[in-house]
Amino acid sequence: MKKILKIALGLLVVLVLLFVVLELFLDNAILKGFNAAAPSALGVPASLDNASLSLLRGRAALEGLHIGNPEGFKTDGLFDLASVRIRLDNASLLTDTIIIREIAIDGLVVTYEKGLLDSNLNALIEGLAGDEAETEDEPAAEEEPAETEKDETPAKKVIIEKLTITGSKMNFSITGAAALTGGGSLPLPLPPITLTDLGKEKEGLTLVEAVQRVLRAIAGAAGTAIAGSAQLIGDTF
Repeated sequence: MKKILKIALGLLVVLVLLFVVLELFLDNAILKGFNAAAPSALGVPASLDNASLSLLRGRAALEGLHIGNPEGFKTDGLFDLASVRIRLDNASLLTDTIIIREIAIDGLVVTYEKGLLDSNLNALIEGLAGDEAETEDEPAAEEEPAETEKDETPAKKVIIEKLTITGSKMNFSITGAAALTGGGSLPLPLPPITLTDLGKEKEGLTLVEAVQRVLRAIAGAAGTAIAGSAQLIGDTF
C-alpha cells in the first residue's frame, strides 16, 4: 500500500510539473505569437508586454497591449491597454468554435486622432473590413487534388458571452491642428462598454469579425464622449 501511495504521489508531482511547464511554454508562445502575427493581421504596429495562461482555471491575462496608428496619423498610437482578463470554456479549445465566457478590459487609453477625411480609429476598422472583403471576394483557385482538400482545416471561430471595458479615457487630437486642442490632445472620459453574446447569432465570429465588433463599440463610445464635450471643445469637430 505504501508503494502504491508513493507511486501515486510521484505521478501527481510529475503531472503538476508537466502542467507548470506547459503553461510556461504557452505563456511564451502567446507572447511571441502575438508580437509576430498581430502587426500584419491588424495592418498597424502592435506589441504585447506580458501574457499568462492557466489551463486548469480556464483563464488568460494580457498586459501592456499597444496598438499603433494606421499610416498617415501622427500621434504615438491608437490604443494602450493596462490589462485584459479572459475566462475560457476549456472544453471548447478543442473544437472549431472557442467559447469565451468573459473578457474584462481595464485601463483602456484611446488616442483618437481626427484627420482631414477620417480618424485613426475608423481607418483601422475600415482596413480590417477591407481585409475581410478581399478574403471573401478572392477568385476560386484552380481545383487541387482531393488529398489537398482533405488537409484543409476550418479557421477557428469565437463566441464571446460577455465583454466589458472599464476605467477608460480618450485623448482627442486633430492632425496638424494641435493648437486647436490646447497644444496637444484633449483628455476626455469614455463611458463603460458592455457587449454580450458576440457571435452567438451565427455560431461564432472570426477573430477579425470579433475585433471589428469591439472596435465599433469603442468608436461609438468615443463619438458619445466627443458629442457630450462639444461645448468644451467648441466648433473644432
